[in-house]
Amino acid sequence: MMHSAHSVATQASLSLLKLSSLLLPFVTAQDSVSYDFDSYGVSDPSGAPYQTYRSNTNVKPPQMQINRNGTALQSGLVFLGINGLPTSGQNWPAIFEFSDDRMGSLVWTGNYSEPFDFKTQTYKGEPVLTLWSGELLNGYGRGSYHILNQSYDEIAHFQVNRFGDEMGDIHEFDITADDTALVLIYHGIPWDLTASGGIENGWLFENTFQEINIETGELIFEWNASTHVGINESYNSLPSEVGQSEEAPWDYFHINSVEKDSNGDYLVSARVMDAIYKISGQDGSIIWRLQGKQSDFDVDPAANFAFQHDARWLNDNQTRMTIFDNGPTETIDYSRGLLLDVNQNEKTVKLITEFTNQGKTFATFEGSLQAIDPSNGTTNFMLGFGSQPFFTELDHQGNILLDVQFGKSNVVNAYRAYRQQWEGKPSTKPDVHWDQDGNTAFFSWNGATEVESWVVCTANASDSRTWTNVTVARRTGFETTIDLSDAQLESFVRGKAVSRDGTALGWTMASDGNELYDAPDDVDEIGSASTPTSTASSSSSSASTSAPSSTDAAPSSTLSGAATRATHGVMEQVYVAAVVVVGGLTLV
Repeated sequence: MMHSAHSVATQASLSLLKLSSLLLPFVTAQDSVSYDFDSYGVSDPSGAPYQTYRSNTNVKPPQMQINRNGTALQSGLVFLGINGLPTSGQNWPAIFEFSDDRMGSLVWTGNYSEPFDFKTQTYKGEPVLTLWSGELLNGYGRGSYHILNQSYDEIAHFQVNRFGDEMGDIHEFDITADDTALVLIYHGIPWDLTASGGIENGWLFENTFQEINIETGELIFEWNASTHVGINESYNSLPSEVGQSEEAPWDYFHINSVEKDSNGDYLVSARVMDAIYKISGQDGSIIWRLQGKQSDFDVDPAANFAFQHDARWLNDNQTRMTIFDNGPTETIDYSRGLLLDVNQNEKTVKLITEFTNQGKTFATFEGSLQAIDPSNGTTNFMLGFGSQPFFTELDHQGNILLDVQFGKSNVVNAYRAYRQQWEGKPSTKPDVHWDQDGNTAFFSWNGATEVESWVVCTANASDSRTWTNVTVARRTGFETTIDLSDAQLESFVRGKAVSRDGTALGWTMASDGNELYDAPDDVDEIGSASTPTSTASSSSSSASTSAPSSTDAAPSSTLSGAATRATHGVMEQVYVAAVVVVGGLTLV
């Protein structure tokens, strides 16, 4: 577009105005978050308090309860694959901002039901979003895998190899350095169960992991637990009604994480074995077992774990490992993250750091521990409590920096929690709602991470080639609310999203207060914008928007029934207000 001299000058003045407005402490509003545990969710009988917005009524993310808000948080956004009962309205992948500027602000949510392992990864040299989506069953799933680019457009959707469509399991989707995918499959096979007290013509839940070519579906490597690990190594009980048919196989292993190391071998976590396995990438043989009934390691009592998830090497030389220890063990009755010193030569394991939250939450199933920046020896860690709606950021010494819950009960939860770097550039247009009666405009842009300010513009026609700048406001959260009481407005209002350096990122449609209309983005702008009054930008089913610089509420430790170390089992459920144990411990 050829700009007039006046248009260029206007752009420059707007950039200067935006910069000066950032220096003024007039913006204190933020998304609807709660800092009062006692009042959190009291008006929401579902146990899933949520936020709503005027500019985008399609998104209703959970309202966050900040139990502790400190300093020294690591940079990056928080990724949660929200799962919940249909009554909760929460079943979507979501990205949030938890920073000094914007605490608990939604960044993006997308249309993928029952998302698991939602995170950023690198694929073909580019940052992408990845997740599993499908049907969640009793502790496993039937679904497939999705990859989205920075515009939130799906660039890949693939299945596991040779088992048919929608047979991929929920527990893992990891892209390797070779741009291949590590995925899991749970499938029933005939098996003699007499070694564990079952019937001879029984059925076993085979646990398989595959490494596959994402583009072609070609199978690169496959490993089956039953080929290498005897059923008599399992801690899982075998009730009489289990293992009788293909529809009810016995889950003796329960694989829940796998990663490939720089040597081409695999690290595997098996929940009901209480064990981590190092698997040869050459022939699938077991190089060693860490814990379990046939452990090759001397594990320090402080490092003992049970029913664990998410085993990861912290470094390429494989001397440190992170694990989410669900527990309970003989001495620990809460769930925790563990940073372990693993000496593969001496075959010893020692505890370096324990990570937990204020309430010492017990998560019956699921969970994660992430070293946010593994290359940094003093990195923070992100701890997700799986079946319980909590996540916590801690420093490398285990001190709690941020303690958050996103549900009053575990009718909502998230399999894993991550803090990661992400730059979103949505291909959609930003959204606007103009409330003429209230003299207020609402602006948002689902997925945009670079928006710093909103410029409000007005014109007498939606297709006008010239728009008058009315005011500019710093973005306050997912949705920015701007009071236009003193503005001179014409028939239509729209907004322009602007980056920190003054670059125009996108325009909304034009609103007449009743409907939205297409409007050109290639326009001239006239007039100078004035600093507006910004107000709270979202509502909630249970809102408390005061934002102290730090807070230390008293959270609930566990929102569902507890279990003892002696109980194991096969009944697996995900969303329960009070867990009922049938035939042993529930697990996912």
